[in-house]
Amino acid sequence: MLKKFPLLLLLFILFISGFTILYFKNANNSIVYVDNYKLFEGFRMTKELKEAGEKELRFKKIQLDSLQFLLNKAADNTSRSAIMQQLINQKQAIEEFQSNYSQSNSEKIWERISNYTKDFAELKHYDLVIGSNGKEQLLYGKKDKDVTVLLLDYLNKRYEGFQ
Repeated sequence: MLKKFPLLLLLFILFISGFTILYFKNANNSIVYVDNYKLFEGFRMTKELKEAGEKELRFKKIQLDSLQFLLNKAADNTSRSAIMQQLINQKQAIEEFQSNYSQSNSEKIWERISNYTKDFAELKHYDLVIGSNGKEQLLYGKKDKDVTVLLLDYLNKRYEGFQ
């Protein structure tokens, strides 16, 4: 029995060592990072909303150009004054549209990205997904910890209904 004790002790130490190594190796793989800028700009929802906003903005600018044309052709001061007021109102509406559209859509996009990222992290068994803006907030990260491309692919497939 005493002769088997060192062998059992050695096996126990090897088992604990192996378990510890595997645990810490897997723990390291559970923390990843993404580039927020690339994620936001590469997300199809961002592109679609940006295109829709640009289309609406072009329409509003056409209306503004039409008012400018009418102002140039107006003969009397009364009609010029009325057109000028419409022109001012249209410029304000365009500025307000640009400000509100960008902000409200950014919030919607980040909410969607956040929800999809949670699902992605659970699927990949990540404990922590760190976001950075062009690596300004992340001082260092190994390239193999950057899952931006994987997450972006997942986001776009999920957005399109493929996952």
